[in-house]
Amino acid sequence: MLLADDFFLIAHNDRDGRSRLSARATELGLAGAMLGELVLEQRILVEGARLRVLSNEPPSDPLAHKNLATMVAEIQHREVRTWLQFLGRTAVEEVGQRLARVGLVEQTQVRRLLRSETRYLAADVNLPAGRVVRLRRLLTGFEPMRVADTTLAGLAEATGLTGHILWDRDPAGARRLQQAITTLPPPLRDLILQVESAVGDAVLSQRG
Repeated sequence: MLLADDFFLIAHNDRDGRSRLSARATELGLAGAMLGELVLEQRILVEGARLRVLSNEPPSDPLAHKNLATMVAEIQHREVRTWLQFLGRTAVEEVGQRLARVGLVEQTQVRRLLRSETRYLAADVNLPAGRVVRLRRLLTGFEPMRVADTTLAGLAEATGLTGHILWDRDPAGARRLQQAITTLPPPLRDLILQVESAVGDAVLSQRG
């Protein structure tokens, strides 16, 4: 399960496919997860608020390949926030389609008052819940967490999903999460901070 796939499943209701977050937070979280995939593949490096391409060798995943190729073509854009905004615009569709291609979700159209909305429903409703339970178990137990798991948990915290993962904001789990984030490699810690900052700004702009 790739990082953005996991985030997508955790961020959406397993019954009706609705996001548990605001549209903007969902987009920014998924964009951060897609950048995280490239960091984990050692194709890009995040340094504070900026990033740079380390290798243009195509990743095996087609979406990651496409994202990296775009970054190589637009090498002058080095602000993490720029890429969060850019990738976020199509993140739900891109990751949803990636999951649909392997049969994990099914695309459906939901009629609203004046328009229809595309949603991605889990083919097996137990899958999203299982991903949440798995992450909760890691955060509340003593099993070592992989870097990808910790990054996922950090992105959940940055976007406001932790309450869904840790019921009643379990204090021990919350402490373990914060401790785990501090052990991440600096590029992933910086990425999580950039996502958190972008989500915070989006919330403020909506209130303004």
